[in-house]
Amino acid sequence: MENFNLDFYWTILPFVFIVCVTLTIIAIPEIIRIAFEKQLFDVPDYRKVHKGQVPRLGGVTFLPGIMISVLLAYGIMAEYAYPVSAQAEILFGAAGALFLYMTGVADDLVGLSYKVKFPIQIISAFMLCASGLWVDNFHGLLGIHEIPAVVGIPFTVVLVVLIINAINLIDGIDGLASGLCILTVVVYTVMLIKVDLAKYAVITVAALGVLLPFYLYNVYGTSAKRTKIFMGDAGSLTMGYLVAAIAVKASVFSDSMFEEKSQAYYFIYAFSILLVPVLDVMRLFIHRIIHKRSPFYPDRCHIHHKFMAIGMSIGQARHTIIGISLVFFLINIFLVGHININILIAGDIVLWTVMHLAVSHRIRVLKTRHAASASMYQE
Repeated sequence: MENFNLDFYWTILPFVFIVCVTLTIIAIPEIIRIAFEKQLFDVPDYRKVHKGQVPRLGGVTFLPGIMISVLLAYGIMAEYAYPVSAQAEILFGAAGALFLYMTGVADDLVGLSYKVKFPIQIISAFMLCASGLWVDNFHGLLGIHEIPAVVGIPFTVVLVVLIINAINLIDGIDGLASGLCILTVVVYTVMLIKVDLAKYAVITVAALGVLLPFYLYNVYGTSAKRTKIFMGDAGSLTMGYLVAAIAVKASVFSDSMFEEKSQAYYFIYAFSILLVPVLDVMRLFIHRIIHKRSPFYPDRCHIHHKFMAIGMSIGQARHTIIGISLVFFLINIFLVGHININILIAGDIVLWTVMHLAVSHRIRVLKTRHAASASMYQE
């Protein structure tokens, strides 16, 4: 546990947030200007809902802004307040994030296939585990409690890669990926402060500081006024990695003052907020494999596409999905101490499946009505 008092939290965390917000507000207009000069745009296609010329390099601001503010905060803590050791998991995690960030920038500039990006995701996830940070306890999930490294490390690698792809693939409409990440880092910040993990709360607040200005440009900017920008893979890959790393850390912390039962609660808290993007990407992968397509085959089967197919606007779909994520989280934190963890997770999956079946049924009904109307018009 860190020996930081609350007064110090309220000094350093606002500092980190302000630095990140300032850097992002300065950087994004310049990136938009350069993108228009160099003609670096996200090209619309049948899967995408935007129109006009929109730069896709917003995520280029994320990792530099986070690292500058976090390193400044660590320096201030080490020099003027409390000693901060450079723990291996922070250093290895930063290396993994930089590896993914460079991959994302390359993809945004010249395009990379998943044959390149997927192995790099795996390597980055292994970097995190190499520091000793991996899921070592299932807290009763499937009847399993403590697990050895030979199981925990591969499981953590799969989990981290799954979360990276969940954030990357749900980035399909304005403000959705960034909105979900904002919700996630706010939850993680509260969790980390509660268990006194100051070094990691600094990271989540920094993430919040780069995400909020980006969200405003992404949602409220327009291509006509040259104020709109997408995060691209540089943003979605690195932000997915960041929330995955913090989720693992928040779920495995240990201290004598916390009973095993209480730690099980945090295991649920950490991953419940990510249920919607994770369940959506799992559903997509299974759907594509069943139909004998690559799990990374692009299509319009994402949850946001389905909500828009039943008549929702981009804003309505975004708010609905973020709201569903919050509802899942609130249900789980309310029930985690009252029902078995296996029943809780099974209930989440059933609820998610029923919702998808209902939306899919509505889409079929609308298509049938449209086909009938078209047939009557032709007659």
